[in-house]
Amino acid sequence: MSRKWERMVSKNAKKINKDRSKQGIPPISSDPDRAEVFKGRSIILASFFVLISILLLVTLTKTSGDTMYWYTTCSYLVVGFFIYFIRRPYLKVSKTSLSKRGLARELVLNADNIKEIVYTPGQVVIDLNGKSPRWVYTKTMNRFDVAAMAGRLKKFAEQNKVTFVDKTV
Repeated sequence: MSRKWERMVSKNAKKINKDRSKQGIPPISSDPDRAEVFKGRSIILASFFVLISILLLVTLTKTSGDTMYWYTTCSYLVVGFFIYFIRRPYLKVSKTSLSKRGLARELVLNADNIKEIVYTPGQVVIDLNGKSPRWVYTKTMNRFDVAAMAGRLKKFAEQNKVTFVDKTV
């Protein structure tokens, strides 16, 4: 199909799916080029901030705390809950690229920069070319759905000719 035809089909499918979702009917088709997002939870960093706020509350009883001390303690608690519930780590798998949340921006990785993808039980490791650190997604540390992520990454590796190593077998 030509690109114009694909865009027209995609636009009409989005419109029909939007109308069907308003009616409570399942969509007729999903866009195959749409990126799939796998979200986890940042347990370690969130618990660090909550523990700091608890530590500040414990030391508050030993000192005479003013209002700024209370604001600081509550702020650490709010930041911990913000990181746990709102600022969740993710892996976005699109047709030709992978992306994740960095410290201040979204990091995008094209398929030609990936050396291999290794799937072990409970963990997915994406090895990169060059000196870049590898991306590690685990079930225990960040609560990712590793099995579903590995299935989608296997399809991504087949489409982009990236080596996929499955160590579960």
